[in-house]
Amino acid sequence: MKMTNSMVKALILFCFLSLMTTAAIAQSVTITVTSIQGSVEITRFSSSWARIVKVSANDNLVAGDIVKTNSNSRVVLKLSDNSQAIISEKSTIEIKDTTSSPRTIFNVIRGKTRVKIEKLGGKPNPYRVTTPTTVIAVRGTEFDVLVKDEETKVYVNEGEVSVTSIALTKEVILTPGNFTQIRGNQPPAPPIQFKPEQNDRFFQPRDERQGGNAPNNRDGKPDGSGQNGQNGGRTPSSMPPGGTPPTQGGAPPPQKRP
Repeated sequence: MKMTNSMVKALILFCFLSLMTTAAIAQSVTITVTSIQGSVEITRFSSSWARIVKVSANDNLVAGDIVKTNSNSRVVLKLSDNSQAIISEKSTIEIKDTTSSPRTIFNVIRGKTRVKIEKLGGKPNPYRVTTPTTVIAVRGTEFDVLVKDEETKVYVNEGEVSVTSIALTKEVILTPGNFTQIRGNQPPAPPIQFKPEQNDRFFQPRDERQGGNAPNNRDGKPDGSGQNGQNGGRTPSSMPPGGTPPTQGGAPPPQKRP
């Protein structure tokens, strides 16, 4: 069948709209609270006020929200593409505008955060995570970000990430088992090896770190048992809840902090 000009135009328009819809879906990411342990504060801003809001499992966070965890506390966040983040105790992160390109999901201001970015249909899923000194570009991987004062450390557990200093353009590529550190305006240090599961203790549920019964989150359910919390108490990847299972009779033997 011979195609007329009108048919060709309609086909081109259909393809264009399909591409636009796909791009919009790919860029539209929501961030949901999966579980909360201990004391977690969410500060929300508008043009005229800033206030602490109460959130529970299954509540959505919005761009600009500041998430702060206190001692013996943590929060698990889930993205609508099944990516996940665990915010450890004494940490502060800012939720970024995930509709922009490139998509920056978190600004880790201080503390420890573990991020697991899922691939989309086996293809790279580009995101960025920032700190006050660093830009971390990821496509589909699991990595830890540790921020203290003007120092950032990035550890890669799976996949590959690119790490650059905000002040300089020098790039360091990290593969599994390697980490780098950035101090102030200095470039990232060359990759350094670290022990597997070295940081797992930072992201374990409190009961696995201290022993005892699992604490409840704010909706009154055990950690990770909310409607969207199938992995709420799990450390990303195939690890059991919180990482390496505790040894019999208590938590894993303490390891030297990085």
